[in-house]
Amino acid sequence: MAVRTYLRPRSAAEALALIEGDERAALIGGGAYLRLATRGYETAVDLCDAGLDQVRVEDGALRLGAMVTYRRLETDIAVRDCCGGLLGRCVENIVGVQVRNIVTVGGTVAGRYAFANLTTALLALGADVVLERGGRKPLEQFLADKAPARDVLVEVVVPTAVRRCAWRDLTRVRTDFAVLNVAAVDLGGEVRVAVGARPGVARLARGAMQAAAAGDARGAGEAAAAELDFGDDLRASADYRRRVCGALVTRAVEEVLA
Repeated sequence: MAVRTYLRPRSAAEALALIEGDERAALIGGGAYLRLATRGYETAVDLCDAGLDQVRVEDGALRLGAMVTYRRLETDIAVRDCCGGLLGRCVENIVGVQVRNIVTVGGTVAGRYAFANLTTALLALGADVVLERGGRKPLEQFLADKAPARDVLVEVVVPTAVRRCAWRDLTRVRTDFAVLNVAAVDLGGEVRVAVGARPGVARLARGAMQAAAAGDARGAGEAAAAELDFGDDLRASADYRRRVCGALVTRAVEEVLA
């Protein structure tokens, strides 16, 4: 990746001012995936000095700054003690420690990467995102936005009222991206089920959530396989993913309901 001008703003507001009106400027939130690109950038705005690497627990929520790394999700005591440890568990096998020290929460969420385990977990946990200009909104709404405005993701807010949670993913080899991933969370009595890497970006499986509310884990798996769309890529076919989805959702919901 070639960059002509490299900037390191001291705040999210300063970063937003730098990218406004410059469609060719690239925000770097870790840069693990961006650096794989072959294209060049006139301007790169790196958020590493913007003070977005904080982890806080306040008002019944875990607040993760956009520059919090995957490795921090695994090792930070505050994160490990929240949300049943789901956030660390879903990323602990992503490539290697060196990469997990680079990949960030904000880079993953803002990039809307379909293969990302973390996005699936955050969706099941009922997380919100906070944008410098756009303010706070549900992650589900953020992911569904087809024409996102230029903005800077400041933090992700995760409810901590988690009673039980479960994580399931299928990978062909350890450290590879998932063929399919599933998170199920009992959040204050509501069971939320999210499925990602279909290979589309993570979505809630609302039919599965209704079945889970009725205590029917097998029905939840069948509903998720029926209601979600699946596709082909180099890792698996759509039909294989649909079959795997039913099994993984059933197992995840069984664990949450147990």
